[in-house]
Amino acid sequence: MALDGTVENLLRELAPQVLGAVMRRYGDFSAAEDAVQEALIAASRQWPAEGLPDNPRGWLIQVAVRRMADHVRAELARRRREAVVVMQAPAEEEIVPAPDSDILPERDDTLVLLFMCCHPALTRPTAIALTLRAVAGLTTAEIANAFLVPESTMAQRISRAKQTIKSSGVPFEMPTSRERAERLGAVLHVVYLIFNEGYASSIGPSLQRVDLANEAIRLARALHRRIPEDAETAGMLALMHAEAPRVDDTDWPQIVALYTVLMRISDNPMVALNHAIAAAMVRGPATGLTLLDGLDVDRRIAGHYRACAVRAHLLEMSGDYAGAITHYLAAAGRTASIPERDYLTTKAARLSSQVTRQ
Repeated sequence: MALDGTVENLLRELAPQVLGAVMRRYGDFSAAEDAVQEALIAASRQWPAEGLPDNPRGWLIQVAVRRMADHVRAELARRRREAVVVMQAPAEEEIVPAPDSDILPERDDTLVLLFMCCHPALTRPTAIALTLRAVAGLTTAEIANAFLVPESTMAQRISRAKQTIKSSGVPFEMPTSRERAERLGAVLHVVYLIFNEGYASSIGPSLQRVDLANEAIRLARALHRRIPEDAETAGMLALMHAEAPRVDDTDWPQIVALYTVLMRISDNPMVALNHAIAAAMVRGPATGLTLLDGLDVDRRIAGHYRACAVRAHLLEMSGDYAGAITHYLAAAGRTASIPERDYLTTKAARLSSQVTRQ
């Protein structure tokens, strides 16, 4: 049975919380993620038909813990390490609790999971990729699109990251203030990418994924509550809360300033692309086109459909309709998003009709 929006959004919201709870209990990142995925699949099959349980979070944790228990038993049988595991496991965690048990804490471990995935043992790109998978639940293809790399490359990167986390023995707890400061840049980068994918999905039939955008805003708010004095966190949150009723009402100079801050903490070319758009809205399309020229030497984004689409829009603003048509069609041919492809093709067709009438 197909999931309705309520159940799907609830599962997305609970997934990182459940993963955090299972990670806190067992410490095996890869196995915990597999167990949580199985729990989410079970919920997606049962909840639409049987209704939501009284405690959805507890239900998911119970199922995931049972899957982990099966995994541990299999590992024990294979490696014959019963005695070691028994000595390491706290006695109160040897029993799988009921979904409504008081043993299950109601704390949200999402921020802990977020900072753990951005551990210094990982390179920054690898940490960000792992976090997008574990916290945001993005597919490997979506993450590869965000990083502008092949899907197979991203799959290998995420797999190595999980093994590194497991081997590092890093405790599942909120880092110290100093450690948090070291990882904050990567964390903010992750949250920004989650929002970016939600605001304009790079793949599939939907133009936007409101669930992802809302999750990014939720994470940004949680970070801001934890570190209210951090200006970069506040600035990123402000970018996500832009709610001007019309384009002309947008405070574009402030948007430029905020993207300038993001560019200092992020080497992602998409940030620079968005900065070019905002700059064009303040100082005109020629400024934006000049900034785009600077991105043409970046192999991560040169020829990317979003760069082509932005160039087409700015050329249209400047009156170069022929150039705009060329780049709209180039962008349409390269995007994996069906709504974006249709929109870009329509824009090119409308401009072609306008040029013909002239």
